[in-house]
Amino acid sequence: MRKCLLSVAMIVKDEEHNIRRALESIKDVVDEIVVVDTGSTDRTPEIVREYTDKLYFHEWKNDFSEARNFSLKFPTCEWVLILDADEEASEEFRQNIRSFLESLPEDVNTVYLPTVSYLDWDFKRTEIASTPRIFRNGTVYYKNIVHNQAVYKPKVVHAPFVIYHYGYIWTRKLKKNKYERTATLIREQLKTVKNPIEKIYYLIQLYKTEKTGGRKHEENRIAWETLQEIMKVGKIPPIGLEFLYIFGMELILNGFLEKGEELIDTAIRVFPENPDPYFAKLAIYERRKDWENLYQWGKKFLDVLNKALSQAEKYEFTITTIKEIGTAHLLMCHACIKLKKWNEAYEHLLKAIENNIDESKFTLTLQIVSEIDESENFQKVLKLVEKIAEHSENLFFDEIVEKIAEFEIEASEELLNKLPVSRKISKFILKRLVEKKDFLFEYLTGGDINSFVEKTGIPGLLFIFDLLKNRETEGRLIRILSKIEGDEKPNGIVQALIGDLYLKLGNFSEAISRYRKALELAPEIGNFIKPVIEDLKTRLDPDIEGVYEELYRYFSGYREFPFNILEFTKEDAEKLYLISDHPLAIYTSAVAVFPKSKEKARALLERIKDVSKLSFYYYRLAKTWEEENPSKAFELHIKAVEENENLGDIALGRYKYDGLYPNQTFPFMKKEDEIVWAGNITEKFSGLGVIHPVRAWKRKENLYYALPHPTDEALKLYKEREKEILKEPPFKVKEEHMIGVLLESDIRDLRIKGEASGLESILKDLEIELKEDSKNLLVVSGVEETLDLSKIAEDAERVLLFFFVPDLRDRNNSVWYYPAFRVLRTTHQMKKTLEDLRFSVVKVKALDKNLRFIEALRRL
Repeated sequence: MRKCLLSVAMIVKDEEHNIRRALESIKDVVDEIVVVDTGSTDRTPEIVREYTDKLYFHEWKNDFSEARNFSLKFPTCEWVLILDADEEASEEFRQNIRSFLESLPEDVNTVYLPTVSYLDWDFKRTEIASTPRIFRNGTVYYKNIVHNQAVYKPKVVHAPFVIYHYGYIWTRKLKKNKYERTATLIREQLKTVKNPIEKIYYLIQLYKTEKTGGRKHEENRIAWETLQEIMKVGKIPPIGLEFLYIFGMELILNGFLEKGEELIDTAIRVFPENPDPYFAKLAIYERRKDWENLYQWGKKFLDVLNKALSQAEKYEFTITTIKEIGTAHLLMCHACIKLKKWNEAYEHLLKAIENNIDESKFTLTLQIVSEIDESENFQKVLKLVEKIAEHSENLFFDEIVEKIAEFEIEASEELLNKLPVSRKISKFILKRLVEKKDFLFEYLTGGDINSFVEKTGIPGLLFIFDLLKNRETEGRLIRILSKIEGDEKPNGIVQALIGDLYLKLGNFSEAISRYRKALELAPEIGNFIKPVIEDLKTRLDPDIEGVYEELYRYFSGYREFPFNILEFTKEDAEKLYLISDHPLAIYTSAVAVFPKSKEKARALLERIKDVSKLSFYYYRLAKTWEEENPSKAFELHIKAVEENENLGDIALGRYKYDGLYPNQTFPFMKKEDEIVWAGNITEKFSGLGVIHPVRAWKRKENLYYALPHPTDEALKLYKEREKEILKEPPFKVKEEHMIGVLLESDIRDLRIKGEASGLESILKDLEIELKEDSKNLLVVSGVEETLDLSKIAEDAERVLLFFFVPDLRDRNNSVWYYPAFRVLRTTHQMKKTLEDLRFSVVKVKALDKNLRFIEALRRL
């Protein structure tokens, strides 16, 4: 008979789903199996009896240590292995444990073994911790009612023979039952515990228990309480390091980076060999977008983790980040992309894949790749993209495909076929990359021209004709048009277009027949058709111009788009240029992308070769220069209104640009004066046919002046028309503002300059007399029209002056646009101007974003 070397002692309850696996793993290794059942109601005892006759029953007393100590009464071998029903001995354990124990000297009493805990049903996510497992018989007992701790004797050794733990893979019912049982036991224990370190231990165990099945607010309450206890005691027990990492990560993931980092740094300082807090540093620097530090800490984490795993049996705490190796490599991949370490990025990606990283995490990788703004660099990461595509089933590569198209990269068809996309526009971009064709027609119509024409009307029909006439033969285009259905008017347009095609083919009789049919269906287009018919009567020439061009201009007018293409394409509008080189496709993308990037919008606009049908082209190009180069923007805005007279009144659409705008110049106005703002002011306010629609604001030392500079007569006529249209002007000093400043003054009489409705009642209320010869002057309007303020101040001794200032940071501020303003002054410029006129400023107030008030006294 072999020596009774090793016993196993187990405590079990209702473990029929686990117990056989555990017993099978040790039945041929141990000499004795001792099992204590604490009240099973399932088949657990029956299964145990298949392996041993040493089955004992013991009443459960809500104390794991009490039950564990009871089980230690029965082993008879030299060594005792503690094993739970949800565990399994590894092959290394089975092959080596006996010889290992036999080789130990007599002064060794305790053996630590690494426990690998599986966290998912695929056995891919794990944690590892080294715990005391094997004891010389009679040298150990347990304390604590839950998460019992072994109190053992030295000498201690560590063995690398793994025990597998499956207890964290729970069904919802098992998880709930275990949570309720464990949490109740710990709370009961906390009521009686007096030792501060022991209290911290149980608080941390309760915190971990709440994380597995409790309520979030209770979990965090316990965390803060635990942290306070640690600070109060000034010591960190070994389990405290685990807590600092877990709660530190909780803080980090919720945005509290400073506090989280404080806990993590403490954990690193106390025990630098623990890899977990190093991983937390990666999370911190990822959120800070500090890629260099992420890269450096990533190397530290992987180095410390490798050292820890090489001697896992020596670590008496749980190494939780073993399950984060794949994530760490992926974060390193991201850092390397940002730092342009392309080869390293690829190697880290491979390691992330090797470590079974969840493919959903590649979404961020693809986003980072799509943010690369240089073609050469983007090409360097396509190998990485291809590898992600090969190892993912549910990801889409829309942004990547769009970037390939945007950079005009010659990607292989093999690569492109590996990149699934989800959006409609992306599918067409992918087709264009592969087939090298224009797909605007297919994108817009989806193969159903009738539906498209129904939604977009005659302008849409004419646009489709424009798209197809350069890619289809006349004969095929006739067949396509013949299938379009609609009311008489659209049918009339179809017949006219077919007439153009027969004209081109030299089939003059059929062309005339179609034109006449068009006249019957749509008489209103007779002005376009009759000249063509007359020309054909005198000369049968296929080069005679048909009706399409005139029809397009007539039905499109001077609208920016022939049909509502921005609404029709919605979020795809920015990408149309990637599926088509048609001027309208590129132009639409430029307009759509303008709010995000004026530079990209400009680049797209400058790609367009034929702008003849883009009536707003120069206006849009001008807007891309307004902030960067106002002088260039001004020139382009002038060109825009000259090319498209409808841009003379964007706001009302009533007054076309005609150049009849009385303006004036003064000697102080110099060509070299800096233009600080330029734009079409009718975007916000109509010039009412009197004020030039394009304006530049130029800066002088003490003022900004408008160019072109409207004459007094032009301003007078503008205000007359404004009164007919508006109830009151947009820039008017409100009654409450006038009341406020007059209440703060001690004046008893005044005279007024400017229009101020309602002022008479205010003066009566305040008992201020209105006198023509008063030395107190209230200026309520007109300052923004006046170059020389001395004409306003005249012989006044006290000036109370309201004026409007633009927001210099906001070029969209309405003050820049108001047609009746031709002179603007900042608050500082106004003070300086009044001081130059021998006034002392005694009060300055900002009444709202644009309205200011100044009170000044003339110096003697």
